[in-house]
Amino acid sequence: MANSEKGFQIEIVTPQKLYFSGEIVSVIAPGDNGLFQILKGHAPLLASLKTGKVKLEMADRSEKSFAISDGFFEVSSNKAILLTENIS
Repeated sequence: MANSEKGFQIEIVTPQKLYFSGEIVSVIAPGDNGLFQILKGHAPLLASLKTGKVKLEMADRSEKSFAISDGFFEVSSNKAILLTENIS
């Protein structure tokens, strides 16, 4: 997968399926210690998530948001993975 000029890759996964995979510019997620934002070039991170709202900003500047249950978030080398039990 080539690195994009604008954004980075993210996969959002539940035990049942791959919910979303694509390029984004930004993600805001509900960490255990509060909301956090990830942008392209972020340092490696592993964080636990609490129930709340996740907001994605797409490469075309449109936005997608959804609710998650507890989970984990990892980012490394401009690729992020969000794991959660439930998503809606």
